[in-house]
Amino acid sequence: MASPTPGPPLRTKRFDIQIPVNQMGPVVDRLIGILEQSKLFAGLTRSSRPDGIDLQYRLISTDGSHLDVAIRFFMDRVEVQYSPYPPNSISEKDFVGMDLELETIIRSYFSEQSKASLFLVFSEKMKMIPQNAENQFKKMVGSIVLGNFFWIFILFMTVGLILFQFFGMYTPLLLIALSFVFVLLAGRFLKFRGEFDITAENPSIYVAELRMKRSEFDQVMRACIPKIGEVKKRIYKATLARGAPLDEKTIISTLNEYGALCAPEYVSIKGVDIHRLVKDLGTTFGITNPSVTLLNVLAPNAAATGVSPKHATVMVTSGLIATMTEDEIRSVLAHEFSHVKARDPLFLLTLASMEYLLRVYVILPVLPGGFFVQIIYLLFAFTVIFFIAKFLEARADLDAAKYTNTPKVLASSLRKMGLFKYQSHAFEMVNVGEWIHWDTHPPLYYRIRTLDNLDPSSLRHTFISAIRGCINGFISAVRGK
Repeated sequence: MASPTPGPPLRTKRFDIQIPVNQMGPVVDRLIGILEQSKLFAGLTRSSRPDGIDLQYRLISTDGSHLDVAIRFFMDRVEVQYSPYPPNSISEKDFVGMDLELETIIRSYFSEQSKASLFLVFSEKMKMIPQNAENQFKKMVGSIVLGNFFWIFILFMTVGLILFQFFGMYTPLLLIALSFVFVLLAGRFLKFRGEFDITAENPSIYVAELRMKRSEFDQVMRACIPKIGEVKKRIYKATLARGAPLDEKTIISTLNEYGALCAPEYVSIKGVDIHRLVKDLGTTFGITNPSVTLLNVLAPNAAATGVSPKHATVMVTSGLIATMTEDEIRSVLAHEFSHVKARDPLFLLTLASMEYLLRVYVILPVLPGGFFVQIIYLLFAFTVIFFIAKFLEARADLDAAKYTNTPKVLASSLRKMGLFKYQSHAFEMVNVGEWIHWDTHPPLYYRIRTLDNLDPSSLRHTFISAIRGCINGFISAVRGK
């Protein structure tokens, strides 16, 4: 069969993906292997350029329409051109689906490759905790405090069943009181879960990334991870504890002393003065600086809890430090400062408590229809509460953009979080289900789109703007926009 020759492109897409020269051929081979499994695949041409590789192929539908695709691979990007025939035979939704599939194939190739990274986290005055101190109880506390709805539900269901045996119909009031105590102490729980606190005496977080071959990485994991506390202590005492900077030679030699036998391709050492960022934001927002603690997990994230700035704790992950620029970290922290200043955890707890008491003492006793209707009401009430919670998250985005005057920087950080989670731009698809999902955050596509098009100088009342924006965003999603 003659190779297809695409006509003038009617749609283009660009993916900003770094592809090393020695990996470009294998990436293309992976894509071709997957394409050849499709019954719609009709032909292919492959050609090399000095700066990359070109692919052209055709997909033929059962109704006779076809789609010509041209893909150009560069070292810093991938460009795709689509030419459907007839011109309107492919919907925008189908185009987006093909974009996501292509991006996922390319990104998954690199995630499965023979290279891996080891991350080591330090601070100037860190306390070297024994490895066995990270027990299951500590992890469970972290899961509850960080908002895992399942664990919160199980916890309060269990406590409620126990209390009901003794206090009967007074149990809901006791549960509400316990909830407020829990939120009041949540900051302490979060600090307990963290690896170390960020203070004036311990202001910076340092992340050392060691990129190595997969075989070396596996060997390092076997040799060093069981003794990682000792390894980090040796590195710390030889560098930061003496007032000296972290350095590549000390890190590699210490790992090798413990049997790692690694020769990383490179070691990247990054330090961020989190305390300075927090102090500056405290002045900007006009509030007392909350406590800040580090959670040593790879996922880039941050969270805030507490009933007031004085009792608040902000958590940042080592993944946030490793993957974000300093400006992006500042914008993420500004989002959390908005929650702290507005006392959002207390507001949400009050809202949920009012619904709970109204449901138990007023609505359920008089609601007709029995158990099935009660379940329908419960699902509806929870959906409404989570939708209202989205107003608070949207307002925190707007506050962060207003106080830092960098909405596009926060949008950039959200994209990085989305790529870490989905390994593609799937989060940019319009999905009405995400608006009614039991999640306090609006869809990422909406948050990014709003920030990309935002003029901070036009903001007056961020909460009103957030409510209006979320309602309009939901209506647009229902319409598929």
